[in-house]
Amino acid sequence: MGAGMIRIAAIQPAAPVGADGHAAMVAAAWGLAADAADRGAELIVLPEYLNAMGLDREAARHRAAEPGGIIEQAREFCRDAAGWLLLPIIEQRGALIYNAAHLFSPSGDTILRYDKTHLTITERRDLGLTPGDAVPVVDTPLGRIGVMTCYDIYFPEVARLLSLQGADLIIFPSLQRSDTPERCMLMGRVRAIDSTCHLVRASYGLPSGEQYAPGKVYGGSCVIAPDGAVLAEAGLYEGVAIAEVDLHAPWVRNRCSGAPPEPVRDFIRQDRRPELYGQIVEET
Repeated sequence: MGAGMIRIAAIQPAAPVGADGHAAMVAAAWGLAADAADRGAELIVLPEYLNAMGLDREAARHRAAEPGGIIEQAREFCRDAAGWLLLPIIEQRGALIYNAAHLFSPSGDTILRYDKTHLTITERRDLGLTPGDAVPVVDTPLGRIGVMTCYDIYFPEVARLLSLQGADLIIFPSLQRSDTPERCMLMGRVRAIDSTCHLVRASYGLPSGEQYAPGKVYGGSCVIAPDGAVLAEAGLYEGVAIAEVDLHAPWVRNRCSGAPPEPVRDFIRQDRRPELYGQIVEET
């Protein structure tokens, strides 16, 4: 691997099926993560709702109330693999429940916690989740990292906030299934482009042999470059998307015809006009 290059893995277990489906899915996810670590992955990303996918409302809320087990499992995994890990779970803190994503360092320490800021109507109404109120980034030896989760991608402001804070990589755990695979992939590619960040998406694949139909998960875990190029994609079923990237190498192109190549993020920032954008955040 060249200087500055790191290997990123998006883990894609199959969606749970049947009464024992959740436990089988979680076991498969950790197995895929271990395989990715054996293949040299330095950052491993698990999909949204890892501790609750496939459970009913009461079982999910019970898991949220007792997140310590899976968090400790993640810490041990990082220490054993000497790698970074993004673990998305639902967890209760005090009286409130959040859709939270924890970024763990190779020592097992929590380096960043992001609470999903844009909750779906199901999350608000059925699970009673509380939205987060911050979009943080963190400096790591790998690069400057931020997180957005699933429905957040429909709000370009989230990716823009991460970009304005200097993020090199947006981690995007997801459970998208109410939109088409084509639109979901397009949104990921566009968010990478307009944020000038690498983006890694981890979601769930279809159960083996099952055909895709609207309303089902569709896989699509991937690693996307800042120019929108898809560097790796896991397909429809269980698998892993792994790509080698240099998070510190800027995306460079001509600002306009005849101009010399420049880092895209630099000239986009120079040409922004924030004084025009106030209406975006005004109450309607």
